[in-house]
Amino acid sequence: MSSVNSTTISTDRVAKQRGIPTRCNCGEKVSRFTSKTVQNPGRLFHTCPMGSEKDKTHLFKWTDESVVEEIEDFQDLFDVLLVDNSEFQKSLTASETMLKHHESRIEEVEAALARSEEKTVECINELKIIKALFVCCLVIVFMFLTYP
Repeated sequence: MSSVNSTTISTDRVAKQRGIPTRCNCGEKVSRFTSKTVQNPGRLFHTCPMGSEKDKTHLFKWTDESVVEEIEDFQDLFDVLLVDNSEFQKSLTASETMLKHHESRIEEVEAALARSEEKTVECINELKIIKALFVCCLVIVFMFLTYP
């Protein structure tokens, strides 16, 4: 087994953060500064107050690169949302079609129910007539049997 020395670990320990950083890997809150160097005059950067140019274990990141990463990540999220929205629209359209179908079926059932109610009323009226005829027949039979 080989052992790894601490300088290799310290340079590998810095995790690459995407987007605008808020904290260093050490836990400290990062600060934003403006570069005053000849190579990068006026360029914004984020850095850990505990770090230095020689200490590569603390965060240092150019702000413009962070912003580009934020935009890329937002674009990825936006693309996912567009796909989700498209799927939602398809689902909504299918649901609306199904709803219209069910509404027409409900109208058909309501019409059939109305026809059934009309038939029921007709049947009840016919039964009343039959009952009246039956009573008349009974009266006639009773009268025939009692008055010979």
